[in-house]
Amino acid sequence: MATAIPALRGTFGETEYWLTVMSIGEFIQKVRFPQELDGWKEMSVEERYQREISVKRVRDSIAPYFAGDPDRFSGSLVLAVMNNEDMVFESLKQMGGSRNLPRLYESASSEIGFLTFQGAEIFVPLDGQHRAKAFNYAIAGVDDNNRPIPHMRANQDLARDQVTVILIRWNPDKARRIFNKINRNAKPTTKADNLITDDDDAVAVMTREFIREDGVVPAHLVNIRSNTLTSNAREFTTLATFYEATHAIIAGLGIAGRGKPGDMSAEQREVVTSDVRAVWERLLHKVDLFSKALADPSEHGDKTRRDIREDTLLGKPIGQLALVRGFLLMRDRCAGVSEDELCQRLNRINWSVDDPMWQEVLMNRNGRVMSGRGTVNRAHEFIAHLGGAKLTSQETETLLVHIYGPDWQNYRLPDPVA
Repeated sequence: MATAIPALRGTFGETEYWLTVMSIGEFIQKVRFPQELDGWKEMSVEERYQREISVKRVRDSIAPYFAGDPDRFSGSLVLAVMNNEDMVFESLKQMGGSRNLPRLYESASSEIGFLTFQGAEIFVPLDGQHRAKAFNYAIAGVDDNNRPIPHMRANQDLARDQVTVILIRWNPDKARRIFNKINRNAKPTTKADNLITDDDDAVAVMTREFIREDGVVPAHLVNIRSNTLTSNAREFTTLATFYEATHAIIAGLGIAGRGKPGDMSAEQREVVTSDVRAVWERLLHKVDLFSKALADPSEHGDKTRRDIREDTLLGKPIGQLALVRGFLLMRDRCAGVSEDELCQRLNRINWSVDDPMWQEVLMNRNGRVMSGRGTVNRAHEFIAHLGGAKLTSQETETLLVHIYGPDWQNYRLPDPVA
């Protein structure tokens, strides 16, 4: 049966396209993914133009967003129309509908009209195949294998929502070129960008609450653009470091509730926030170098922060994260010791970048600060040991091997300050 939908006609280079709006229910009836097309498996790498769909990404992130967020929204999807021989665009001008229009609007009437389908058309996504797949999952509540999607309730009302689509006529070579250009030149968002805008990750939301001007660290002292701080940077820490440390505090306190910390409900997050804030405030006030760095948040305190960063490990983001995790391990293994006393133990540690005990822990032998998750994993255990936490024999051996190499048995870890 023929159907007609309102559309705008446009051209981009040599490509004619139509912009229109469709209900998602109508859309998913017509869409076919490249992998479902006849002959797809037999195509060579050169002939294929779509990457495989990341089912995990669709199931865990995109579909739950469409199913559960009342403020859900999607940008336009770009679709190639197969079996398009009888797809016809008729403008208002062609239909005589422009006769009574003011002269100002008459020229535009040739690009406004209706797109008529005969029923055999198939839509193939060139941009937006993950969103298209997510529409299916969100409405049905199950994935392609008919397995329920955890923590998501099917939302059949989504089928009534309207999505904007851009349609072009199918051509295999053009489809490949358009897909490659759209997706190859798309710049992925940075980790900092995601932390600034992500409202689905509870830890990201909590982190943003902590770094407001009235939070535990003033916002202007947190670098939101980079994961590192240069020697001249005025900031105290970075957004990514503060996020990772907050994540560690939640896990260390055992208050995340069911699932991952980032998946906490708004109610869980409200309860957890005060406990996490208390840990941050204790560390930032009781650890002397942290307190000194934040004592004057104005530009007059910038030199102090730079000096601390140049001379000590606690002015560097990786050292800050290692200390937070080390404190949590001390808290777990130093039974009967108050958290204030744990902070005093941290103050008795020599945090100078020149102290040789930090070589191959947080500083390499060329005098440069080390990086990476593995560095933090080792350094926080080293810090906890210095603070009086008892390491297992395996943890101790692993540290010695990493720091001293093949001759590790001839060495021992520095004495604790406790």
